Amino acid sequence: MMKASSPHTSTPPLPLRTIPRPAPAGRRRRAVAAVCIGVGLVTLAVLWMALGSSGATAPREVLDPGALVRWGLPLATTVHHLAMGITWAGLVFATTVVPRSTPVTGAGQAGAEHPAFARAMTVAAAAAGVWTLAAVAIIVLSYADTIGTPVSGSAEFTGQLGYYVTRLIPGQAWAVTAVTAALTTTLAVLARSPVPVAATALVALAAVIPLSQLGHVAGVDDHNGAVNALALHLLGAGIWTGGIIVLALLAPLLTIPAAGHQTARTVLERFSTLAGVAFVLVAVSGVINTIYRIGGWDGLNSGYGALVIAKTIATVALGVLGYLNRRAITAGTPRLGRVWRLITVEVFILCAVMALGVALGRTPTPVPLERQPDITPAEILTGYLLPPPLSFSGWFTQWRVDWLWIAVAILAACLYLGGVRHLRRTGAPWPVARTAAFMAGLVLLVYVTCGAMALYAPILFSVHTTAHLLLSFPVPLLLIAGAPGRLAAALVPTRTDGSTGARELAAAWRTSRAGALLAHPAPAGILVLAGLGVFYYTPAFALALHTHVGHELMNTTAVALGLIFATAALAAPPDRRAVRTQALVLLAVATVLGIWAVFTALSPTVIQPEWFSGLGRDWGPSPLADQQSAATRIILAGVLPLLAAALAVLARGHQHGTTDATVDRGTPKDIHHG
Repeated sequence: MMKASSPHTSTPPLPLRTIPRPAPAGRRRRAVAAVCIGVGLVTLAVLWMALGSSGATAPREVLDPGALVRWGLPLATTVHHLAMGITWAGLVFATTVVPRSTPVTGAGQAGAEHPAFARAMTVAAAAAGVWTLAAVAIIVLSYADTIGTPVSGSAEFTGQLGYYVTRLIPGQAWAVTAVTAALTTTLAVLARSPVPVAATALVALAAVIPLSQLGHVAGVDDHNGAVNALALHLLGAGIWTGGIIVLALLAPLLTIPAAGHQTARTVLERFSTLAGVAFVLVAVSGVINTIYRIGGWDGLNSGYGALVIAKTIATVALGVLGYLNRRAITAGTPRLGRVWRLITVEVFILCAVMALGVALGRTPTPVPLERQPDITPAEILTGYLLPPPLSFSGWFTQWRVDWLWIAVAILAACLYLGGVRHLRRTGAPWPVARTAAFMAGLVLLVYVTCGAMALYAPILFSVHTTAHLLLSFPVPLLLIAGAPGRLAAALVPTRTDGSTGARELAAAWRTSRAGALLAHPAPAGILVLAGLGVFYYTPAFALALHTHVGHELMNTTAVALGLIFATAALAAPPDRRAVRTQALVLLAVATVLGIWAVFTALSPTVIQPEWFSGLGRDWGPSPLADQQSAATRIILAGVLPLLAAALAVLARGHQHGTTDATVDRGTPKDIHHG
């Protein structure tokens, strides 16, 4: 378990021998320029060899778009991915890795903007500009590649280009990406305060949504699983590759005497944790993507397989370098010069891996990924064959893995269990019941998003409401019962350099108007109920049924609103009156769900009739009968868990009183209690 360190912990000063002698400004600039030129040449060389060996740029027998498109499209894609990764990393660095302000010597004085923060924002803005231009170039080149015509300025070419951008999925995806990049460029130039910078980072990272619809995922049978795996791969690779490059560009500002020798170590430790997570995402999602596309071991004996092997070897080498870097950074007397040299080597290898990834995207897979036309109503609507009738055993044996939520659950489990282990090493006890509750919440989260409900929620309204309510109430209640906020309060140090960590993010939410309002159970309960109503009785339901992005937004919103409500309903109360308020709100929400159950049972109208009546389902109850049977599921998945939570709140208030209140407000005190 890797953990970030604060620049203001009690780490002893580093010996002077660990601080590289500052080079003159001109010498540092020449070194950075040499590295940039070298990286560009290595990337071009690897891309040229990979494309040439795989035959991806060979002239086509028919509809050949010309050499400019065949070579220009992968080159533009490589530039696009590198620029996008640098943009992502620059904004993430500015938000949470590098200091925002310089240290101050007197009380009440405000530190100046840290030069590393200023450069991170400058790099992000410049990279975002390149990202925008590359995305626009890809729109033109990919259109020419699709229709098999050289790029030209003819009226026919430009006229059909508009159709490509507005009507076809690849054109739409690249157009959204270009708009996102342009918006990121503008925001990165203007933003400087914490909230706008963080918002800019989120806007930039949102580009992964349209990009995950591209590549070879279109022909995979499990399209949604392939989309999520590719999205995780893009996120990990972009932040990892861009982060190493940004770190190399910031190195001169982190090793000068004015920056303080501890600043470099702090930044390296923070990025080491981020890079570790990114490496796991890249490695695991890369394996998943390969399984989807390569068909079997025989597929390795092909041009595509050779590129996969080369990329795997390079990724393993990067993992070894990252491990060596981590050891060097966390050593008692780290040699920062050695660390920077390792980082430089990582930059070269990562850019080569990025070029290999682009070549893979242009290389035909061993198993042709050409889906048969959707011939059944269920395939047309959902993209999958109609599942068999849902039996009792089917609730436990049928799965459709959602890699996004698998990744979320694994990351949350690692952070939580690592924190518990670290806390117990300090001698502080941590109740097993809390750990069991948190892990049970994660298991339930994985089951709802990846188990039988993932298959049958688009088919049966009753299963859909069950899944939605489980994500809104039992899952968040179990997670918050594990007291992850209390665990973080005991372990995560406060940052004083202006950067944003987990503790600062939580404090910003608590002190905001929305956070202060939703800390009370009643407003939080109204919000979660309003979310259910808005979802099922507005076009949001149709969006979740018809699109994969809408489905994931539905799951995310349900969990997020549920966590807000569970946090308010299970917070340590300041007095017995607050205990009664929490219990009453839980009972009130359960009552509203009960009323909804009655309304559903008596409703004569099918919700989304075009969808549920058009699936061609020839088994089970009619759409209306199934919808009316959802009343029972609402009671089981929503009302009963809320009643149990209300009883638990009353029992805790009677047994323990208010001794936990100080801990939930951020003071790591009496953490074993409750």
